[in-house]
Amino acid sequence: MTERDQGGAQRLTRAFEESHRAVIGNAVEAQRRNFELAQGWVEGMTGVMESQAEANRAMTKAMQSYVKVVDEALRGQERTNRALAESMESYRETIEKFSELQEKNTELTRGFFEGVTGELKEGAKSSQAMTRDLTEGSRKQMEAFQQMIGSAAESYTNLMNAPYELYRKNLEAMKKMGE
Repeated sequence: MTERDQGGAQRLTRAFEESHRAVIGNAVEAQRRNFELAQGWVEGMTGVMESQAEANRAMTKAMQSYVKVVDEALRGQERTNRALAESMESYRETIEKFSELQEKNTELTRGFFEGVTGELKEGAKSSQAMTRDLTEGSRKQMEAFQQMIGSAAESYTNLMNAPYELYRKNLEAMKKMGE
């Protein structure tokens, strides 16, 4: 190869080298920009995921609060049902006592017409005892009804306040998230 050919080959090599360096430089710069873009996207997604996790935690707390309020309302309803059952038992006892009183009154009337004075005395004693029992039964029934009404009102209040409590707890959770 002649000097002239070698000089031309070197110039050609330099020209290719410069263009090759420019292409490689552009490729490296494009890779760097792509990496920065990907890194920004990953950081943005991480922030979104963290926000979503926080929102999920707040929702879980709110649902737990709601479940707690509903459980309390159900327990109140159970107390109301027990009070109603006690009231019904007291009412049943009163009816039984009243039926017994009616039977005794019938016996008294029969004894009166048969002329048995002892039966009249026994009936008077029995009527007094029955009156005491009826008075006591009525008192128990009134107490049971008052307890039932109190429990029902408490259960109703808890049930009506449940959405407000849920809203309030959600609002607190959202305020905490905002801080």
